[in-house]
Amino acid sequence: MTSKSFLILTVLISCVAITLSSTNSNYPTINLANLRNFLESVKPYSDLSNAFYSVKGLELLGEKFQPQTQAEICNLVKLKIDKNSIESVFFGLSLASSVPNCVLPNAEYQATINKAASSKKVADLYYYSQVAKTAKQPIDSKVLSKSVIDALKTDSSILNQGYALHIASLLSEGQKTLFDMIEDILEQADEVDKKFLQYEGGVGTTSLVLDGIFELCAKMKQFSPKFDQAKLTKFVNYLTSKRSPTNARSAYFLLKASLKLTDNQFHIPLVLNRLSSVSVSSDQPNLLISITNLVGASVKQVKLDVDALSAKSSKSTLLSAKKPFTAKSSDGTTYELKLVEQQPEADFYTVAISISPKAPAQNDKRFFLVSNSVLVKVTTVVSVSDLQIGVGDRDQGLPKLSSLQANQKLQKKLEADQQSKLYVRFSVKDKLKGSNLEVHQAFLRFSEAKSGREIIFLAQYSNGQYSADVDLGTNSKSFRRLSGVYSVELIVADALMQNPVSWNLADVNLHFIEEQASSAFQDKAALYAKKPEIKHLFRLPEQTPSTLVSRVFTGLVLAPLAILFILWFKIGFNFRRFSFSLSGIVFHVALAGIFGLFYCYWIKLNMFQTIRYLALLGGIAFFAGNRLLRSLAAPKNKEQ
Repeated sequence: MTSKSFLILTVLISCVAITLSSTNSNYPTINLANLRNFLESVKPYSDLSNAFYSVKGLELLGEKFQPQTQAEICNLVKLKIDKNSIESVFFGLSLASSVPNCVLPNAEYQATINKAASSKKVADLYYYSQVAKTAKQPIDSKVLSKSVIDALKTDSSILNQGYALHIASLLSEGQKTLFDMIEDILEQADEVDKKFLQYEGGVGTTSLVLDGIFELCAKMKQFSPKFDQAKLTKFVNYLTSKRSPTNARSAYFLLKASLKLTDNQFHIPLVLNRLSSVSVSSDQPNLLISITNLVGASVKQVKLDVDALSAKSSKSTLLSAKKPFTAKSSDGTTYELKLVEQQPEADFYTVAISISPKAPAQNDKRFFLVSNSVLVKVTTVVSVSDLQIGVGDRDQGLPKLSSLQANQKLQKKLEADQQSKLYVRFSVKDKLKGSNLEVHQAFLRFSEAKSGREIIFLAQYSNGQYSADVDLGTNSKSFRRLSGVYSVELIVADALMQNPVSWNLADVNLHFIEEQASSAFQDKAALYAKKPEIKHLFRLPEQTPSTLVSRVFTGLVLAPLAILFILWFKIGFNFRRFSFSLSGIVFHVALAGIFGLFYCYWIKLNMFQTIRYLALLGGIAFFAGNRLLRSLAAPKNKEQ
C-alpha cells in the first residue's frame, strides 16, 4: 500500500468514525475538577463579585482556605465593600461569613439593608433576602412577597423571575403565587434543535433559574407537574453542552445547579456512557458501561438494577429479550453484559438500557437516564473477489476482461486513448458468511507520477456486484488531456470493515491527441491569464448655460438690493424711531436669524429642518415685533 493510499484510507475511516461519534458520542458530564481549576484561576481576587463566586464555588467543592488566603479575602472585603450598595454589602457579608474572625461593622450597612427591603427592584430584594439569611435577620415574609410580586410587574425578565424563586424559597408564607409562576417560567425557555432548553442570559441565568425552581419546590414539598423528565433532560443537555463556562458567575451557578441535580427530592438525572469499544464480536462479546450522576460520581442514594432491553439494527436483532448487566465495581458505576453469543450480521445496533432502584428503594421514581441507549457495531472481515479489468472501444460492447487474483497486479500495461473505455468488475464479500456486501466507499483512483494528478471515479453497486465504467473521452477534461502512464488503484472501505482494501490493479498508458492537449493548455493559460481592464463609461453631464446667461441672471437677482441701497443713500437713513428696548433688540435679532436660516437652507439644510427652526424664530419675531409696534404706536395715541 502506498503512502497516499494509506492516507486516503485513514481519511475515509476517520470520516466514518466522526459520523459514528456524532451519532452516539459518550454523554458528557460536568467535570468538577475543571470547574475547580476555573474558580481557582480567578485568584488573586481584585473585586468582590469574582471573589464571592470563586470562594462560594470552592466551598461547594469542599475547599478549605489557608490562613493567608482567609486574611486576603477579609482585607479585600474591608477595602472594596461599598456600604451604599446592597449588592456590594451582600458580596462583602457573604465573604466575611466564610472567613473566621473577619469582623465587619454591620451597623454601618443597616441603612442600606433597610432601604433594599423596600426597593422596587427584584435584584435589590434578592440581595436583601440573601443578606438577611447570611446575617440571620428576620424577614417579613408577607411584605417581601408582595414587594417581589409588585416589582415583577415592572420588570419580569427571566433573571428577575429566577431571583424571585430564590427569594420565595426563604419565605415562611406567601410563596404560593411565586410557586405558580414556575409553569409560566418553563414555557419561556428557548428550545434549540428539539434537544436543548435554555434561557436568555446563558448558562449562568439558566442554572440560577433551575436551582431556584428546585429550592422553591423543596420549600413547598411539591414539584411542578409541568416540569417532567423530558423537559429536565433538555435542560441537562444544555448545561452539559456549556460545561466550560467563561466567567466566575456562570461557573458558580452551573456548579450549584449541577450539585442540586445530583441530590434532591424530585428528579435525579443519571448519565449512561459506553466504556468498552464501539465494536463487538464473537471475539470481543462484552459491553461495558458506566452509570453516574451529572457530575460523574457514583449514585449514593440507592443501588441500581441495570438491564439491556434490546439490541437491534434496521436489518437484524442482536438481543431480543431483556438481559441484566453485572456490576463490575464496588461503587456501582460500572456494569458489564455479554452481548454477543455468536457472530451476528455486521451492522450498527442500538442497545436500549433501563435502570431501577433495588429494594428497599424499588419505589423511588427520582432516577432516570438522560440517554437510555448506546450504539455498538459488529464488524467483519471482507474480501474483494471476481475482479476483472480491461479496455475496449467506447462505441462497442463489453470487451474481454482479464481476471485478477487477490492483490495481484496486471502484468501487461493497458493502452487507451480518448476513444476508449476502462471496465472494472468486482464483488465485495463477507469472508465469514460469504454473502455480498454493499460498502460505504468503493472507487478507482487514477494517479500520474510526473504531474502528481489524481482522478477519482466511483464504482456502482447493483445486484451484488460493483462496476466502474470510465469513459476516457467524456472524462478527458478530468485528466486535462494529459497523456502518460496512470496507475489504477481500487480502494474499498467501510465503518464495518476490519480490513479496508487498497489494491493496485494495473498501469494504463493514456494517449490524448496533441491538438487536444495543446488546446487544453491554451484553455488553462487563458483561464489564469491577465484579463483586459474593465473601463466603466459614466453618463456625460448635461450641458450648462453659458457664462453670460448666468451673470445676467445673477445681476437681475441682485438688482432690487442695489436699488434699495441707492434709495437709502438718496432719501437718507432714519434711526430716530429705532427702539433699543428688549422687544426691539429681540425682534431685529430674530429677523436677522431668519435671513441667516434662509442662507443655511440654501447651502446645507433640508426643508423639514428649516421649517422646524423657522417655527421657533418666526414665533419669537412675531411676539417681539408685535410688542415693538405697540410701543411705537403708543406715543401717537397719546398725542391724539
